[in-house]
Amino acid sequence: MWYNPNSPITNRPHETMKLSEAITKIPGPALWLGLAGLLPFWLPFLFLGTDTEQGTTSRALLIQMGYGAVILSFLGGIRWGAALKLPPGPLQATLFVLSVLPSLAGFVALLLPATVGLILLIGGFLLQGVWDVQSSQRGELPPWYATLRAILTTGAVLALIAAVVIRAVAAG
Repeated sequence: MWYNPNSPITNRPHETMKLSEAITKIPGPALWLGLAGLLPFWLPFLFLGTDTEQGTTSRALLIQMGYGAVILSFLGGIRWGAALKLPPGPLQATLFVLSVLPSLAGFVALLLPATVGLILLIGGFLLQGVWDVQSSQRGELPPWYATLRAILTTGAVLALIAAVVIRAVAAG
């Protein structure tokens, strides 16, 4: 359970909501598509450590990092869309600028050495997740979005951390 007296998720100040109850507030398609979207973060682990002439381990890492960059860009696109609803002005302009940063971070992550790129993706997902949860709690995004982003950010970040750990162990 978590406690946030001002959370629009509960609409009941000073009460707590179980995670299972919060999950029921997420529209079914958003929840199932989001959870399915975690699979490409985790499936590459089936191929790690299976070095072959084709470079399966390198390919698995590339798949995971490439997918992470794409999803980070997608999350920035959601924020761009949210900024479109605002009247033109300094706030909208700032949000447009901030909304392209995840795409740029994902792109740069692909250009860096693998471990550094993974760490950049982890940081990008964590920052984006915090921004999304806080925005949802302030009413700038749907109330259920905070729960969805917390679940999906956790799943993606844990997979990326696992990739960093596996690389470190494999390197000795």
